[in-house]
Amino acid sequence: MNTTSCVVVVGYNGSRVHDIQKLRDLCKSLYNARLILLVEKIQPYDDQVADHVCSTSLAEKDVAASLELVVGCLKADRWKLLGVLPFSDRGVLLGAALASHFGLPGITPAEARAGLDKQIFRTLEAAADASPATYRPVFSTRVESLPELRQRVVELGGKAFIKPACEGASRGCRVIQHPSDCDEAWQALKPYREGGIVLEELIQNAREYSWDCVAGSTWLTEKTTTEGAYRAEIQQVVPAPLEADTHARLMAAGRHMANLVSQDNGAWHNEVFHRANRLTSAVETNMRPGGMHIWDLAKRAFVDFDPWERWVRWAVEGTIEHQEPVARGYCGIRLLRAPAGGILRSTPDIEALARTLNMELVEGRYAKRIGDSVSALVKDNFSFIGHIVLFNEDYGQLSSDLLRLAEAVESRIGITSLATPAMAAG
Repeated sequence: MNTTSCVVVVGYNGSRVHDIQKLRDLCKSLYNARLILLVEKIQPYDDQVADHVCSTSLAEKDVAASLELVVGCLKADRWKLLGVLPFSDRGVLLGAALASHFGLPGITPAEARAGLDKQIFRTLEAAADASPATYRPVFSTRVESLPELRQRVVELGGKAFIKPACEGASRGCRVIQHPSDCDEAWQALKPYREGGIVLEELIQNAREYSWDCVAGSTWLTEKTTTEGAYRAEIQQVVPAPLEADTHARLMAAGRHMANLVSQDNGAWHNEVFHRANRLTSAVETNMRPGGMHIWDLAKRAFVDFDPWERWVRWAVEGTIEHQEPVARGYCGIRLLRAPAGGILRSTPDIEALARTLNMELVEGRYAKRIGDSVSALVKDNFSFIGHIVLFNEDYGQLSSDLLRLAEAVESRIGITSLATPAMAAG
């Protein structure tokens, strides 16, 4: 009986639909393999970017049943599975189970839980025999109720950081500046409580970076987050511009975080704080490619380096190369905010604006359409209305250009306010 080769991608969030297309093209060109996408809920574009789409639960309690379902489908349709790519936090568990079942490159299901549940990672961190001299674990605890949250916040000195245990993309992440913030924060986290809520000490006056790794190749990405009650990432630059000493500290922290969980994973996006006292601390570990086009920035910033191809080769052949890629310059992305809340009425031509500012645009794209409702309050990474990507050999120039172009675009966005007009006096 003839079989058809395939690679399975497990989970993704809808904003990364273009990445699925890239992976599909690579599977075809490298191995003449089809791409099968496993998702919890099929989205309108899924069947356009994948060869086949299969819907199944990615919940931890359903892993055994989902594994049985997928194995049965592959067998019935005579697929030969070549590799597994876990592409979302929720996809890590089923991805590990599939890789283990078929004897393919990947991590064990037990290791995978630390990539999904942030509290498990903190437990491993606290129990570690040794860690880098400049690395400090972060105090972290689960909270089950509002009274417990209030008590813990008081114990932490009145300030804390709260987040869902099993979510990505900054969803539900909040800063608590005073015990009086607890009621509102607990209410806002209602959709995530079933998966667990984690409370951590608030790290202040720190810069955030990520240690990104694909098939053994590592680099550091500079992250800029919004200020205020919600913390969402608004800008990333690859590679992070760092002094040698700081670079070494952050590299050691990222590697330590990965080693706490597993030696064998193909992709990591470990978020790290560089604190004011020059110590490092883990924000969280993610056992999948970083979001916000980080891998596309890396492909542009480094010489002869394609993270997507490396990841596919790792999944199929187990290829690992321990190296740091060589930079040709800096590539950065900045997300665009709505200047006000309301209905999106008009958007300027990003490419034309970049030309008038004498900038060479790598990419400019809107995530919202005319007629969509938008908010000036950025709650998570999905609150933005689009993004711009620029490249420059000079970091200072890149930073300045990203800010100037973003401001130029945002100031020309048309919003129809939804504020109710005052009633006419009668």
